[in-house]
Amino acid sequence: MPPQKQDYILRMIEELGQFAAEITRLRDGGHHDAALLTVLQAQERLFARPAQEFIARPVEDQVTLLIIGDTVPNGQEKCLAYARLLTEAGITYQAKDQTALALGAYRFALTLLLLAQERLPGLDTSPSEQRIGSLIDPLPEDDLKNDVQDLLSRLAGPPQTD
Repeated sequence: MPPQKQDYILRMIEELGQFAAEITRLRDGGHHDAALLTVLQAQERLFARPAQEFIARPVEDQVTLLIIGDTVPNGQEKCLAYARLLTEAGITYQAKDQTALALGAYRFALTLLLLAQERLPGLDTSPSEQRIGSLIDPLPEDDLKNDVQDLLSRLAGPPQTD
């Protein structure tokens, strides 16, 4: 990969980290709608296109948009960054007491990670799995929460035997 392409990816990942910090700052300050707008802006930066060009597409298409023409490591970084943004959206919805929207964001993030794991060998999803698992634990039981827990189990894979 040309050095300028690698530099671009590294700068983008750093910028997305700054977006995540801003999202947290806004959410912690009670500015939930501004935090969600920042999530959207970060998504547009990650996809390098306006939201209307990717937001309504199925998750499979979104993964393709993220990884097309990129190296496996860069595709992995982009998918992990997108899952982080979706998780931040979920946390923000939880802070707004919008549990169904929070669970929907977590489900989307986990589905994205499952697809990315299939397409990008060696993708380590465990930090995202652990974070989402801890976020949904205190939520009341319902079908959507059970669906998210099923996705977590699929990502974790079969139990390891020693």
